[in-house]
Amino acid sequence: NAAAEAFNAKIKAFRASFRGVVDKRFFLYRLEKVYA
Repeated sequence: NAAAEAFNAKIKAFRASFRGVVDKRFFLYRLEKVYA
């Protein structure tokens, strides 16, 4: 089903970008703690 595949691709892309944002914020938080 092409529609389902496209939907899954959107979900994967959203989750990947969301995870990237969370990791970046966590990384910056850790940097602040290390260098504070």
